[in-house]
Amino acid sequence: MPPRVDGSSEPRHNNNNVDNNNKDNKDVRLLLLPEASADTTSLPAPRAPLQKIFIDDLTKGMTTGHDGDASPLKRQRPWRVPWFILLMCFMQLSLHLIANECMQRRLIYKPEWSHEYWRLITYMLLHADAWHLTLNICLQCFIGVCLELEQGHCRLAVVYFAGGLAGALANAWLQPHLLLLGASAGVYAMLFSHVPHLVLNFHQLSHRFARIAALLILFLSDVGFTTFHFRQHHNRNPRISLEAHLGGGVAGLLCGFIVYRRVQQKSNQKSIYL
Repeated sequence: MPPRVDGSSEPRHNNNNVDNNNKDNKDVRLLLLPEASADTTSLPAPRAPLQKIFIDDLTKGMTTGHDGDASPLKRQRPWRVPWFILLMCFMQLSLHLIANECMQRRLIYKPEWSHEYWRLITYMLLHADAWHLTLNICLQCFIGVCLELEQGHCRLAVVYFAGGLAGALANAWLQPHLLLLGASAGVYAMLFSHVPHLVLNFHQLSHRFARIAALLILFLSDVGFTTFHFRQHHNRNPRISLEAHLGGGVAGLLCGFIVYRRVQQKSNQKSIYL
């Protein structure tokens, strides 16, 4: 009886060859994978180029959209305008240029005219001469711009006018026979209000030690100039009202602790003031 030929024997043999080839390929891949991974781990991590670091630093203030996904980025406004300081400087400069003797008499402060309450504030818009005006405008900008940008227009305005009011009242109490003009009481109120601002927000502020050093140098320089003026000119021509300076400084210190707020940092790098 002739032997029976099975037609499926050849395909089965071919399937076995394919399986063996696949198994060999898998074994080769398994042998190669550890070597490749070992080579990659031994290499140092690539460093970011300087261009990318610079761009990341410039775009640090960019935030995503409201939905939190890969929506187009929106750049935050990197600066704000200190409108209150600019307004006060503009008004003081304008009045110095256009105010005549009659207008000065209506705005200057003297305790005898205490029933005219607007004089408690308007005297801060007048100055004796160009040097007096220039000095106060420069000090206002140097001291008040950072405060206004970090605490807001309204809070700085409250501190500024509270210092002017306290300076006028202190001068009326201790020197009732003298006229008062100039923004020095408001300037000293802003200067001393940096103390509560630094106490409340010391760790959130940038360049905090440089601020402290600059404020101390400014204060000590003014004390030295006032001492020299008293010793050399006996506080004459011009007459400096120490009472208004101290009254404005104390008012700014106390009012700062009441009005100023602590800075809170959100996760999206925005700053808010409560």
